[in-house]
Amino acid sequence: MTYLIQFLKEKKGLLLLIIVATVIQSFSTLAVPYFVAKIIDVGIIKKDMSAIILSGLQMLAAVGISALIALWTSYLCADLAALSGKYLRDRIFDKTQVLSIRDFNRFSTASMITRATSDITVIQQTVIMFTQMILPAPIITIAAIIMTIAVNPSLVVIPISVMVIFMLAIFIIFKKASPISQTIQTRLDSINRIMGEAITGVRVIRAFDNSEFERKRTNDAFLAYANNVIRLNKTFAMFSPLIWTVIGISLIAIFWFGSFLVLNGEILIGGITAVSEYTILLLITLIMSSMVMVMLPKMKACLDRTQEVLDTIPEILDKKEALTKRTPDNPEKLVFDQVNFSYHGAEESVLENISFSCQQGQTTAIIGGTGSGKSTIAGLMLRLYDVASGQITLEGTDIREMPQQELREKISYVPQKAILFSGTIADNLRMGNNEASWEELEAAAKIAQAHDFINESEAGYESVVAQGGTNFSGGQKQRLCITRALVKKAPIYIFDDSFSALDFKTDAALRKTLKKELTNATVIIIAQRISTIIDADQIIVLDSGRMAGIGKHSQLMKNCPVYQEIVASQLTVKETDTL
Repeated sequence: MTYLIQFLKEKKGLLLLIIVATVIQSFSTLAVPYFVAKIIDVGIIKKDMSAIILSGLQMLAAVGISALIALWTSYLCADLAALSGKYLRDRIFDKTQVLSIRDFNRFSTASMITRATSDITVIQQTVIMFTQMILPAPIITIAAIIMTIAVNPSLVVIPISVMVIFMLAIFIIFKKASPISQTIQTRLDSINRIMGEAITGVRVIRAFDNSEFERKRTNDAFLAYANNVIRLNKTFAMFSPLIWTVIGISLIAIFWFGSFLVLNGEILIGGITAVSEYTILLLITLIMSSMVMVMLPKMKACLDRTQEVLDTIPEILDKKEALTKRTPDNPEKLVFDQVNFSYHGAEESVLENISFSCQQGQTTAIIGGTGSGKSTIAGLMLRLYDVASGQITLEGTDIREMPQQELREKISYVPQKAILFSGTIADNLRMGNNEASWEELEAAAKIAQAHDFINESEAGYESVVAQGGTNFSGGQKQRLCITRALVKKAPIYIFDDSFSALDFKTDAALRKTLKKELTNATVIIIAQRISTIIDADQIIVLDSGRMAGIGKHSQLMKNCPVYQEIVASQLTVKETDTL
């Protein structure tokens, strides 16, 4: 709610305009019963044709003004609702750019998508309905009661009594419905998560003939959501008969007691008509308001979920005193100094006492078994996580003292999982350098051994990339990701097991061109294949999060048993002897 209130404060001019328009529309609507009463009491009863014509024209004018103002108000309310959705989505997107990996894991991807789409859509719908239906309610209610008093004070008891009974019943219904509404969006999170897994993993599901299990899993999620909605609808099912009962009782009461007042000469027939219309307008306004109030518990749940994301304090923050410019005082480009790290909630450390340095113009390779902590080192370099102890320095400065944007501008990263975005190949390649020319794209693609297959595509560099890059093979996606990193032209390049889908010939050609083109850069290659890292200037061997060795291939073959085991598992004795 806090962020919606902030938005409304920023748009107070538009909100004030809506309130003014609503007041004019409300009084125009309430003027109609007044003119109807005049037509009956002055025109019909007294047989005054001129009074009938005059009051009729005035009534038509009131209806016309009310219709025009209602149309204008609808446009204003639609603008306010659309802008509120944009405001909240902008805030959520901005927040996602600063949340850590741990923060994301707390919410889950499916939940974040639901909050940014469905939740905010509910908020938008409620905002437009609130401004159109609930905002006029107090104006019409007060005005209708005042105008009823003006006709005959004794009749005002009826609409007030009806209003109190109506609001009490609505309060009871909503109190029962509120907890049900709050769980609906959580159920929707589950549906989005399960459907996302079913769609993205459809090949695996079919390959393992697991369709029946997945169907049961999705049916359970659908049924849980449907049961919640059914419970909510059952709660509000009594709403419609309650409305008609209240309207019927109120009209009976007005005409019943009004007839005695007419017979006693205390009120004219037109007055009875006017009071009945005021009461109906009052009840219709309350009915429309209550229809919107049905959405309020759900809206509150959506606002709470949105606020939960926006109120999250990112785990990794820039220091306020972080400098944006510094003079390097250390010739070593990147240094790990006694680094220890463990994931939140884990009993054991992922990395222990890691120390090494990466020199400019040299290639550092990191190798080790699955789960040895190789990719964690890449995440620490990018400051996707913060070290538990020790420090990582870049150009002599602890990266925790640097703005994250500056740090990441210095690093060009190729992730372990090749990720492409919908758009064109050129759009993807320019992600790190929007101003890159076609010549620069082609040069980077040639280094990454991607130029040939890109040119063979139907539209070349303008070829469409499907969501997730599903229209490319694994090796092609990896080469496009490598090209994207090369287009950025950063002083540090991190290749996180990004050659794994390449055949040996392409791998060798790529490494050869990289070594030639990136002579002045700091290159870090994380890999599991010996052939990928054998020519590195230094190789770091990890074993269960600890450094088992560091040096060139020839040195490690003499003094590092872990490295010897890795080599023996991948190469024959003959192949090892030829290296």
